[in-house]
Amino acid sequence: MTVAKLMLDEDFEAMAADDAQRWRLERKGDLQVWVTLSPEGHEQEVFTARLAWTKYSDDWPPSVLFVDPATGAVNVPSAWPTGQGFRPPNDICANWTSEGFVTHPEWKADPTKRLNMHGNPLRFIVVTLQHELDCHFTGRFAPRC
Repeated sequence: MTVAKLMLDEDFEAMAADDAQRWRLERKGDLQVWVTLSPEGHEQEVFTARLAWTKYSDDWPPSVLFVDPATGAVNVPSAWPTGQGFRPPNDICANWTSEGFVTHPEWKADPTKRLNMHGNPLRFIVVTLQHELDCHFTGRFAPRC
């Protein structure tokens, strides 16, 4: 068992104890968590995001992609909400996702873009994702013809 998995186990257990009214967490692998949540005021709109770390630490964000909960597929545009920097079905271009750093490698050298998620990195990502949905949601993504 790796140190990273043990750290995520501990943080996952801490998260399960509180804030459960806003989201549901599910472990899907050693360094993977699925979070199901809804934007404030749009509780009928339910989305599931896959949070997948390559290393669980307080200075590198996970991959954050929305999934079709029935299949686990990440390439389903209708499984995505609208949001700031959300680019269904590819990525979320933000400094709290590893995809943001892939799109913008220059961010790695920019101290204003690097995160320091002191404490519980899982909580930081889930709270950030919930905030983005609460503040920027305008509907479920629907591709244009």
